Amino acid sequence: MTIGVLAHRRGFLRVLASLIQAALDRGHRVVLLWDPAQAKPGEAVTPSDLAAWPGARAVEHRWGRPLVPVLRREGVDALVAPSLYLVLTAAWGSEIPAIRKAGIRLYSVDYAFETVTADPEGYRLIDTTFYTSEYQRELHWRIMAEGFARLGPGADRAARSAVAGSTMMDQLAVVDRAAVRKRYGLASDQPVVLLMSLKMAVPDPWRRLVWGASPRLWRAARAALGGHADWVPDIVRGHGYRELVLALRDLCRREGAALIVKSREKNADPGFLRRLADVFVYDEALYPYTSMELMAVASLCVHFQSGAVLEAAFAGVPSLSVEVSQSHLQGYASFDEVYGGRPGSLQNFPGIVWPVGHREAVGLIERSRLDAFAVEPEARRRYVEKFLGFDDTRSSVRILEAIERAA
Repeated sequence: MTIGVLAHRRGFLRVLASLIQAALDRGHRVVLLWDPAQAKPGEAVTPSDLAAWPGARAVEHRWGRPLVPVLRREGVDALVAPSLYLVLTAAWGSEIPAIRKAGIRLYSVDYAFETVTADPEGYRLIDTTFYTSEYQRELHWRIMAEGFARLGPGADRAARSAVAGSTMMDQLAVVDRAAVRKRYGLASDQPVVLLMSLKMAVPDPWRRLVWGASPRLWRAARAALGGHADWVPDIVRGHGYRELVLALRDLCRREGAALIVKSREKNADPGFLRRLADVFVYDEALYPYTSMELMAVASLCVHFQSGAVLEAAFAGVPSLSVEVSQSHLQGYASFDEVYGGRPGSLQNFPGIVWPVGHREAVGLIERSRLDAFAVEPEARRRYVEKFLGFDDTRSSVRILEAIERAA
């Protein structure tokens, strides 16, 4: 079978890397469609990225250029991508009827719980939508109930979907922990505190004014004039983001740990992050990808209600989820589940992830030791079952088995 993979962005490859390798291991022909001119910051794929899969055929294909001719020329039987319906409608919407007419089967893979935001109309087009967990699938059906109802009584949601786990998390199985420690100058037994930096380059006024890099008085004035006088005390009091990182650095000094800051080029990080970190890392690798490599050696992860919570739980790493403004995401149907902070939700599951307000985070870190954040095996088991589905690093194999059965 020839499996086509939309690999136009590094993020797509990060999700599908293990699936690509598993397909090659199972004797399938794999065609990677990649775009060397990808304009999205930090997402351009390079030949060195693709070298991770020497057995695959890499085909240059620009985003938005005609897709069906290259799929036919390469003899693609099945096409795979994260959030495939969204990707196709965004870049190749007019070609969807031709893709279906060509008999190419379509498979959508989940990325960091993202499928819960997918348009139910995708069920008409996509042969199988893969979810990470049963809870995620049922949540999608519930929060998008009106959209699914419009599909009509003939739409068999169960037949059009499957639970497989996370292909991205499969990469934990190929991380060489000793090599990671050597690369970043870490002792073999040295604890690691991993900070996943906050995305500052998003349309969120709170981040720009309260934790931004502009002069303090200017930020305070803009907040007051913009109707956010309640933000002014936090701005005047000090720089909360910097104080948080300083508290983490002090924790590391007390514990003999290394502070590693993992960022992305598009995050627009403040300069103090690089200065205060023992190691500052952008996305450097894809297979295994950098965040998973770092998570594999981490003792504690600190993030800002991000998808890193899933990586940490999968790797058995306790995490602190620092609550900050997420106003730019409030339109998402899944907002309450991801950011609502209810006990038992994605970002609040004591025993594996603890939520903490941005004001309280500094004090908590200052008075804590690393062993205060210890994973409770039963809590992790329940979290994995609810949000990750599986932790056997065989999600890619489950998806391929489903694709093979339909061939």
